Order: sequence, then structure tokens, then C-alpha cells
Amino acid sequence: LQRMHESTSGFAVLAPSDAAIDAMGPEQLAMLETACTDPALQQIVGRMAAYHIVSTPMTAEIMGQYNVVPTRVGELPVEMDPQDGSLYVNGRRIIQSYQFEDKLVQNYEDTDGNLLGSEAVEGGKRCIIHEVDGLVSPDDLWHAMYAHYETAGLGAMSFD
Repeated sequence: LQRMHESTSGFAVLAPSDAAIDAMGPEQLAMLETACTDPALQQIVGRMAAYHIVSTPMTAEIMGQYNVVPTRVGELPVEMDPQDGSLYVNGRRIIQSYQFEDKLVQNYEDTDGNLLGSEAVEGGKRCIIHEVDGLVSPDDLWHAMYAHYETAGLGAMSFD
């Protein structure tokens, strides 16, 4: 999150939809929640999250042109469905994209600190949220998490 805040141009986020989170099922959600507080899995969880952050405000059109998304920790493949033009990032469909412009505001105060007025100034960031139909992080991260729980004796969990 710090790198997103420090970005001068903006960023993009590949955000799973509510339906995508619900489709994970209670077992997988519980495992992910537990992993978030397990020090042994912090690196895996961090990488999973980082695959959802793009360092530049990359539109779906640009992703389609380059056939790849450069995330914080690696590139993800982008494919286009030739029938309907839908874009898929690492096999997950982009459902909808939302673009926001962060405007900088300059405030003017008198010597006593009273606000006299404000105006928009140059230099804001662009943020693009791409709603996707699932987690875009590579499956090998899930496999590593499952392997950790099996090794720890917490039982085998199924992987879809």
C-alpha cells in the first residue's frame, strides 16, 4: 500500500468481485483468513496480494495490447476472448473497470489560518480498479499454503 501511495502517476488494482470471494467457499476463505495471521505464511499472503497491484494506471485496453500485466511481484498473462472481446488476467475475467482521478487541491489561508478558498491544481493520480471474477495470483501460491497446512498436521484441504 505504501508504494501505491508514493506513486506519482497512479496505479491499478485487480479486485475480486463479491461473487468471486463468495465462490471461494468457506474452507478456502477460512484458510486464507488463518494464513493472514500466521507468521509462517506472511510471505505467501503478501505475494498473493501483490499480484493484485499494478504499479501504473493500466487500462484494460493497454493490457489487451501488451498481453501481459506487470504486477508488483511478476507478470501475469492477459488473453482476449475472440468471441466477445472479454479480457482475462491469469484466467480471470475482467468484469468491469472503474477509473478515478485523484485531484490535488491547494488551500489558501489568511495569516490566522482561516480558509479563504481552494482550487484544483495539476498533479493528481489516476487509479483504475479492475473488478475480476477471481483471485489472479498464481495457483502455486495456494498450493504452497495447502502444503504448509498439511505439513503442520492441520489436515488436507481440497484445491479446486
